[in-house]
Amino acid sequence: MAVFTSQFSIATSSIGIGGLIILTVFKLIVTNEKLQIDRNLLYLIAAFILVQVISSAVCGNPADSFDHIYRKISLYIIFIASILFIKNTSHLKKMLIVFIIFTALISTIEIVRFALEYLPNPTKPLAEYRLEYYGYPVTNGEIKMMILLIIIPFFLLKKNYLMNKLYLALLTVPLIITFYLTNARNAMLALFAALVVMGLLKNKYFLGGLIAVTVLFLFLAPYAMTNRVLSIADLNHPSNHSRIVMWETSVKIIKDNLPFGVGDVDNNVIYRMYKTPEYHGEGSHMHSNIFQILVNFGIIGFAAWLILMLYIFVKQIQTWLKTRESEFLNILALISVTSMIALQVAGLTEWNFGDAEFAAVFWFNLALAFLALKFKSKGDLLPNG
Repeated sequence: MAVFTSQFSIATSSIGIGGLIILTVFKLIVTNEKLQIDRNLLYLIAAFILVQVISSAVCGNPADSFDHIYRKISLYIIFIASILFIKNTSHLKKMLIVFIIFTALISTIEIVRFALEYLPNPTKPLAEYRLEYYGYPVTNGEIKMMILLIIIPFFLLKKNYLMNKLYLALLTVPLIITFYLTNARNAMLALFAALVVMGLLKNKYFLGGLIAVTVLFLFLAPYAMTNRVLSIADLNHPSNHSRIVMWETSVKIIKDNLPFGVGDVDNNVIYRMYKTPEYHGEGSHMHSNIFQILVNFGIIGFAAWLILMLYIFVKQIQTWLKTRESEFLNILALISVTSMIALQVAGLTEWNFGDAEFAAVFWFNLALAFLALKFKSKGDLLPNG
């Protein structure tokens, strides 16, 4: 519930997260099960949480900051519980199939609504249309990006580990269409970067095809379809320029609050102390993981976050190297690696690490490498595709 429903209902996903916390605590208390999780990883997560707590305690509005960090910290349970309690490859396989089918259903509903509401009477150019039936377009785009990173690697394998590839392709089509319709440029760029890495690590022919399709799209597709993508490089585009302005303001805030930041408080209040917003959405957050973490938790908080992310990434790469004898486990590690890359690329221009809906999915994706390592230690390789 916490992961699957994040793409259409933050309330339902929040209920799932709350239930997951309660059930995880209950299970750990009533069972003597050995925790199969990297202790160094737990220490680094705890260190990042501690810095957030200190930052909240010393900021100008501790109550507000504690309320915000509690909501974000609670999302870590998805990562931890996935590693602890998904028992075997068969269990995970069933979860992934349900996730893909559920996503295809939500995406199909979005396409139908789009066809009924937009196509008969377009109110704006397609390049500026943003699919937002079940949430903010950028968040929707990033969630769909992460789910595509779960699906696409299975097309690179000969065996049908999840389902027949024809059925998988049919379920993927609505997702691709709705991903494009979100017009989330950061998600498009991040997906492309992640797929390039996927091609380099897994299949050079896939990489060649990806580049060829991208070039053909940019040269042959109607201008209305390519305009939004090409605007990524346009520094004068209002959305791009507003981000540059916000980052410049962030630097001023960071300099004045270097050790522990301003806390996880209302960003608009802090921002208006330094600049009057001129653009839509300016100052709501800093539209960058790097700048937002530096603003909220200072240089110490950023260092704790960066070490945690680097540690996870190193473990992901190590797991990919260690699981090459098992296609299924190796694909899980590859999904995890590319998801980290996509998270960081998309997060260069968006505060997605703190986006609860998106975080529910990316924490699940990141956990897949650690699950692959756990399954390998148990000899559970899912040999039958």
